[in-house]
Amino acid sequence: MYSRGNTSGLSSISYGSNLSGGSHTRKPGQKNKRVQVWARVRPTAEFAYDNLELLPDGKSINVHQRKDTRRGVVNNQILDWSFKLDGIFNNAAQDQVFETVGADIVTSALDGYNGTLMAYGQTGAGKTFTITGATESYKERGLVPRALSQLFKEIEERPEFAITVRVSYLEIYNETMSDLLSTMPETWKNKEEGQDQAMVVVENQDGVYVKGLSCHLAQSEEEALNLLFEGETNRAIAAHSLNKQSSRSHCIFTVYLETRSRVQSNARYTISKLNFVDLAGSERLGKTKSEGKTQQEAMYINKSLTFLEQVIVALADRRREHIPFRQSKLTHCLKDSIGGNCNTLLVANVWGEEAQLEETVSTLRFATRMMCVASEPAVNELYDPVVLVKKLEREIQHLKNELAMHDTLTNRSMVSYDPLSEQKRYEIRQQVRKFLEGSINEIDIVNVRQIHGTFEAFKEVCMQMEADVEQKLREKYTLIDKTDPAAIAAAQQAGVNITDEGVLVGDTDGQGFGVGVAPKSAKADPSAVVQIKKKEKEKETKRGKGGRDAKSPVGGKSVSSPSHSAKGEREVKSPHPSIDKDRPDHEDAPTPVSSTGPSRADRLTRPSTPPSRTAKFEEFKQEKGVEINRILVENKEILASKKKAYADLAKQINTSKIDIDASRDKLERLKEEREANGPQYNEDGDVIISEEEFLEIKRLKDLKQHYRSGYDELKNLKAEVQYCQKLVDQCRQRLINEFDNWYAESFLNQTDDISSSAAGHGMRPGVILPFNPNQVPEDEQEKFDRLQMELLMNNPDSAAYYNAQMRTQRRKTYETAMSQPQPSLRQSPGIPKMTVRNKPPNMLQVSQ
Repeated sequence: MYSRGNTSGLSSISYGSNLSGGSHTRKPGQKNKRVQVWARVRPTAEFAYDNLELLPDGKSINVHQRKDTRRGVVNNQILDWSFKLDGIFNNAAQDQVFETVGADIVTSALDGYNGTLMAYGQTGAGKTFTITGATESYKERGLVPRALSQLFKEIEERPEFAITVRVSYLEIYNETMSDLLSTMPETWKNKEEGQDQAMVVVENQDGVYVKGLSCHLAQSEEEALNLLFEGETNRAIAAHSLNKQSSRSHCIFTVYLETRSRVQSNARYTISKLNFVDLAGSERLGKTKSEGKTQQEAMYINKSLTFLEQVIVALADRRREHIPFRQSKLTHCLKDSIGGNCNTLLVANVWGEEAQLEETVSTLRFATRMMCVASEPAVNELYDPVVLVKKLEREIQHLKNELAMHDTLTNRSMVSYDPLSEQKRYEIRQQVRKFLEGSINEIDIVNVRQIHGTFEAFKEVCMQMEADVEQKLREKYTLIDKTDPAAIAAAQQAGVNITDEGVLVGDTDGQGFGVGVAPKSAKADPSAVVQIKKKEKEKETKRGKGGRDAKSPVGGKSVSSPSHSAKGEREVKSPHPSIDKDRPDHEDAPTPVSSTGPSRADRLTRPSTPPSRTAKFEEFKQEKGVEINRILVENKEILASKKKAYADLAKQINTSKIDIDASRDKLERLKEEREANGPQYNEDGDVIISEEEFLEIKRLKDLKQHYRSGYDELKNLKAEVQYCQKLVDQCRQRLINEFDNWYAESFLNQTDDISSSAAGHGMRPGVILPFNPNQVPEDEQEKFDRLQMELLMNNPDSAAYYNAQMRTQRRKTYETAMSQPQPSLRQSPGIPKMTVRNKPPNMLQVSQ
């Protein structure tokens, strides 16, 4: 769905648009498939066990709806449904979902197969959580971050291939396409250069792509995740009655892959693309009571999803000739991503509550229709014209060498197989003319090119003789083409008798002119051409051999030799484009225990005093905030284990440092002893050292290597500890914020809405923490390192994930700061201007 552009990879891109030799190849023995469909049930405390039944086979789900008494006694509505899919996820973790539905598609994409992962469902069912996941915890990341991680891991495991990865992010909001990566600096540069263009869906023989959609090169997992987070911050989201952060647009995150072999020099290479489609949620306007802008967005969403379902129904019908892909921007962009030669998989997100039963049935119906769409995955192969030309040139040179060897074995020399030059063509024409005159009896044939040149020379002679004969006849006779009625009418008006046999020119035979058929009583005159030729032979006999070579045997015209032109080589070039928030560390738990004196409590006390925050906080952690509290406890356990591992490794490194210092002291002592006894040299003049000193040098080298590896591991572990500490602080702060909201809604009025910190609980800004004598104070450099590494991961594989998050947040903060109005009196950088205070006097007084 994209086309290759310039070297920066930011223009609208479409694989194969500027390439040749594309093809699709199926795996041997591969049978026709269909679209795979999985259902994922959103976890809820109010699961409708009486209405939804998940069968033990893990693939079937039965839905039972209660009879609506408002429709009267005669009610024939369907109340029971049974759906069978490829699988059902119930209370499944993110890693389980990815291993089931996403791992194989990512692997096949590296082999050249297109893939599409699509999430469909109602608003609030968990589509965005499935595709991108939650950013609060590394464990809850979605399909896209996990797919990128697996993708770059497998690229590292395939060193024999050169794999190029590019990323684009498209948003369709109210039937308007926009680029979510347009805020990247590279895209700004292209816009300033005038390369910005409107976004249009374009089709060609290689597929569907969006013209004007920027495509960015990603050389590592961190760069790809940075692009993903950049697009996520630009998405259109809004508060909804069913979801506080509801996606109000369809988003398509596409990864483009190009795989070339490093070990084989063939022109074949594969291309593929991997689409992650996060559809906006369908909703019933009568149920959600949306108004204003939200209602307008819902109308556009429902309209595009309706067209998508119409396309699915048409694809499932084998007798349909026309598929209405062009009804909406969404279906047009997904034309080559639903079925066909693409590995397509749908995740139907359902909300297992009784209030959402109608939307659940609608989602499952759509899923069963999607299962009827046929899919026949095929490898996308292309051939690089540049490499193909080089290969053919090598093959031609090899064949020339074979011919040269054959000529050598047959005692043939001076044989050229290159294209005929003008000088060579001239020599061949001369040989043909001599052969026609009888000067030579045969023409030497050395290669096929000479045969072609000889026939061309014969053709030129015949055409020249034909033109000369026609000219002679026109001088004596009036030639008329009897197939032309206009010429016959003009001749009759001129008084020419066409049927008069006295005229020796009869009817024309075939096309053009002809000498006709003479009457039998006519006497044949000697041919004028023969007489002219005899006269020329007599003249040539008198002039000699030189005269004969200088004259042409036809028409007696002189033939001049062309100048010898140098044989230049032209370099063949193909237009193949290159695809070519800081907070201090706090170890204490956020339990809202009062840290103020009695005066603060007396001031807050009033007749209608709400319940104690401390007691309600413990109650909140056991009920409403049990999930956040569980995550906080898990993060604390991980932090404690990381700190223990860090302390143990630090002890080992300190021991290694002590051993290194002792080894250095011993080497210095051995060196002093050797120099005191007098150095000894070998035959080459090198200093001879003792065996003890040699072994100590090796031991010091091993100790240094062990120290370096341990120090590198310690730095990584320190980054993990800093990140875990930050994660604990974030979870703690979120728990307190959720508790404040719950406490204010439950026990306080609008005028009494006071947070825990304002009420004197928890950690408040400006509170002086007790000094820990065991804690070593940090210097400025250590503080800088801690702040720089605090957002790293508790898992080594998550470094790229959190580094990309941190980079995106920094860029957004910088952009926000720079968008603020700047002071008008700010001076430009350079030499400071002179003010009145430091201005030197114009005249100096000299005292005598």
